[in-house]
Amino acid sequence: MRRFTGEHQHICHHDRDVDGADSRWKVVLWESQSDRLRLIERVVTECGAHPCCVEQLVDIEQVARSPCCAAVVALGKYQTDDTLASKTVSCMKQAGLTVIAHERGARSWPVGLRCRALLAGASCVLDSEEADFGVELQRILTSVLRQKTCEVVEKEHNRALMKTFGIEGESHAIEEAFRQAVRVASFSDLAVLITGASGTGKELMAHAIHQLDPKRRTGPFLAINCGALSPGLVESELFGHSRGAFTGAERDRKGLVRAADGGVLFLDEIGELGSDVQVKLLRVLQDRRIMTVGTDHDVGVDLRVIAATNRNLELMMQRGQFREDLFHRLNMLSVHLPPLRERVADLKPLIGNFLTKYRSVATSKTASIDRDFIEALAQLDFPGNVRQLENIVRQALLNKVDDTPLNLSDLSPEIWRQLCEPRPESTEQPSRNSHMAPLPADMPTPFSDCVASLWTQSSSKGRNLARIVGHCERVLVEAALKRAQGNHSLAARALGITPRTLYNKLKKHHLAQKT
Repeated sequence: MRRFTGEHQHICHHDRDVDGADSRWKVVLWESQSDRLRLIERVVTECGAHPCCVEQLVDIEQVARSPCCAAVVALGKYQTDDTLASKTVSCMKQAGLTVIAHERGARSWPVGLRCRALLAGASCVLDSEEADFGVELQRILTSVLRQKTCEVVEKEHNRALMKTFGIEGESHAIEEAFRQAVRVASFSDLAVLITGASGTGKELMAHAIHQLDPKRRTGPFLAINCGALSPGLVESELFGHSRGAFTGAERDRKGLVRAADGGVLFLDEIGELGSDVQVKLLRVLQDRRIMTVGTDHDVGVDLRVIAATNRNLELMMQRGQFREDLFHRLNMLSVHLPPLRERVADLKPLIGNFLTKYRSVATSKTASIDRDFIEALAQLDFPGNVRQLENIVRQALLNKVDDTPLNLSDLSPEIWRQLCEPRPESTEQPSRNSHMAPLPADMPTPFSDCVASLWTQSSSKGRNLARIVGHCERVLVEAALKRAQGNHSLAARALGITPRTLYNKLKKHHLAQKT
């Protein structure tokens, strides 16, 4: 707990309305020294934000619900006891704040000590004893405020775009996925790989990328379900054929790849393609040329390929079922769509959209949803994702005879039975940015046991901080790979690093041969 004098508390409460302005942002302050507190408050105010002091860790979550963008945290006696400071930094970071850590003499601390603050979640460590501390703090805060304001504008713009393309949702997970789609759309000549379980809306996202592509938006959008192509005719369907090329080829056929010239070819369930077709598709991506069945010359094509899959292509590569060179050509840019179970906040807008969609065919004219209806659905796993949710809502509407809001009694007996079954208790909650299922039961021991184990190792002969950190890194990389079922892209995303960085860490810890 942090205790302040009455003067400091007065300053903190008074600054809720700086200069009478209704500033968008607040900056959380964790500080007990009066001289620094006044300086930091002045800097925050000059940046156009409201300083907001907190005294206890439990207050951080409540404060962070308001539009806070950053936290300025005094590390205190970090060289002798970093427990409280580390918890504070970590708590601020988990609340979504950019953490600026500082302390007197921090510049002279060992590099390893400053790295501990960075590992805890700080974006930088400043020395509050230096003459330009206030200037540097103002520079960083100004940059953070500008960035956060731009993110808000971008978020509002993207939400409007999502509705334009029929993508419903308010969760952080779907907003981040769409934000990535907006980014990749501008790279008109690069292939995109969209991953996600069945029913998550991969084709909708592909349509959005096509419409946002400045070069391809006026061209055609051809969608192909690779799993539905006849094995004997797949080459002809994709690449076309000349008359007489095989029995039944009574006329020339252009093929879907050439039909998509100038636009986008969307290959859904790309993992279903056979190896011989994969080779030809690879040439299209590499050389932008295609040879139709029954001809001895190739022709050029100008198109963008967007592929989608619900399968683990990296695992298929290891088994020899998918070409590695084709995977890397398709995965030049990627978008991952999380399952509905990780997007509970999207249930309400999705249900509302389905109410509107089926209002004309439903007997009931209900236009609202009871809380218990959403709470019940939030407890389901939804293996069919959005498609399954749509079926549930449609069935509830078709069976409803009055105009009361959708409620628990409108769900089917099958769903009631599922809700009656006891749910297994989970020891770990998935992060809001996670794209994978919770860790299985055979993962490492609880955090407290891990800490105890590391403490024992650190006191052993030959152990030091660098080796302990290296050991932690190896354990985390192994855990991420296991959680991602060997998918390097998902593991790298979960760790917040690039696939190339993950590859280097695999080599560093001699894990490459195990994956």
